[in-house]
Amino acid sequence: MSGENSKKSGEVGEALANALLRMIGWTTLMQNVSIDCNTPSHVNSEGNRRQTHGEDQIFLYHNPFHDERTDVVHVSNKNNIAKYAKAGTLKSQFKAHIKELHQTMDCAKYSPAVSKVCASYPAKKLTCHSGLLIWLQNDNEDIEHDIITELANTRLDVEGDDPVYVVDNARATFLLKVIDNLKRRCEGGEFEFFYPRIGTGLSVDEKRTGKFLPLELIAADVIPAVIRRNGTQELVLYASQSFDSSSYEKLVAYGLNFATGLISVIHIGMPDYNPAQDENIVRQVRLAFHQRDEKVQPFSFNRSILDLLQEQKA
Repeated sequence: MSGENSKKSGEVGEALANALLRMIGWTTLMQNVSIDCNTPSHVNSEGNRRQTHGEDQIFLYHNPFHDERTDVVHVSNKNNIAKYAKAGTLKSQFKAHIKELHQTMDCAKYSPAVSKVCASYPAKKLTCHSGLLIWLQNDNEDIEHDIITELANTRLDVEGDDPVYVVDNARATFLLKVIDNLKRRCEGGEFEFFYPRIGTGLSVDEKRTGKFLPLELIAADVIPAVIRRNGTQELVLYASQSFDSSSYEKLVAYGLNFATGLISVIHIGMPDYNPAQDENIVRQVRLAFHQRDEKVQPFSFNRSILDLLQEQKA
């Protein structure tokens, strides 16, 4: 890739990543923080020792799943103007991106600039560093391409156990559809993401909803949210999995467990739910929970002409 194309690709990737992060509530990002390299083994592409690590963004938040913990997320943006590379090259590029991000995190832990940011927040008792790799491609013919599945068995030659999460085109598209549907669905009200009681969080004082998606939910198969309107609350679950009797039943159980009698309406969104063909499955699954009074409504978050069937029943 020429220097001009590389610059354009980087600019497009940065614009896309910033828009995506704002969409999921990451509005207080620290931009372009330069971190001094303090590890002699860190070298650049020419084999020379690094002087700094260019940081795309840093986002801090108090983790809703772990008491007294602040997460410092180091965001790295990568972008392909054309398609993702083929399997072999894709894996080597992925390894390089992850290695670069791990090295940034290693030095960030001892960086005065990052410490200053944490002190301003201020951080809680435990500070944990994580990475978020946003790696996108701009080929419109394959705009929902999933590389995470292709890379699932990649062996990474990195030191340290700091977690790194990956957002590719498929995941970014899923997040976009979730937010788009929530905005339409909550017209006249407001929505927040729901933080279920998982992890080590035991405090009853922590709020269970919020305006941003934590890393754990960015990568999750199910994203829960709460819609508030006219003094009522409704739970919405978005699942990035295909509709069938088994998966739908698990999501109904999941939603009823969250509701705990406090929410009377649960919406379950799946990409390929078809109200014209799947209604009998929905009725059969509901029989397994006949003792519960909550109203459970499946829907597809992929817009189509069949939406008219769903919206007529709503």
